[in-house]
Amino acid sequence: MKKFFALSLALALTFSTTVCAAETVVPTKDLPRIDTLSDNVEKALPEFTSNAVSEMDGVRDLPAIASASNLFTEGKETNATCIVDKVDVTAVRYAQKKAEQVGGTMLAVAELSAPGVNLVDAQVALTVEGVQAGDTVSVYKAVKGDWVAVDVVAVAENTVTIKFDSKGIYTLIK
Repeated sequence: MKKFFALSLALALTFSTTVCAAETVVPTKDLPRIDTLSDNVEKALPEFTSNAVSEMDGVRDLPAIASASNLFTEGKETNATCIVDKVDVTAVRYAQKKAEQVGGTMLAVAELSAPGVNLVDAQVALTVEGVQAGDTVSVYKAVKGDWVAVDVVAVAENTVTIKFDSKGIYTLIK
């Protein structure tokens, strides 16, 4: 019985891995449909397929910002993912104004959320192109019309890890 159970688990893992891997590949014939879907939500194709923001109206040379999976909550790594979404041009201008006030340059601004995730002591690693280890990066969250500082846990090459306590608009300033 134990051998049968072990064989069943091995087969299940083998076939489920194959199926999961297949879901991440977009067949060439579906690219026009995916392109249309991405246009409908005002995202570039790479943004639509990768949980990233790389283009915004009125902002040039915006570094791509994305979320790594594996949010940390309650001191443990989970398989939850932070969702990164675009914001409107008003929020972009608001973030640029904050960057000017603190004497920095806005790297990115995005709405972050994690539906269904308990964000107790949560941290999220954001992938931000061009950030280097040792860079001084400040992060702010829009709360009722004001920017509130967010704790930056770590800055590494192309990664900024922050405390993440709730959904909202966040801006990263260098």
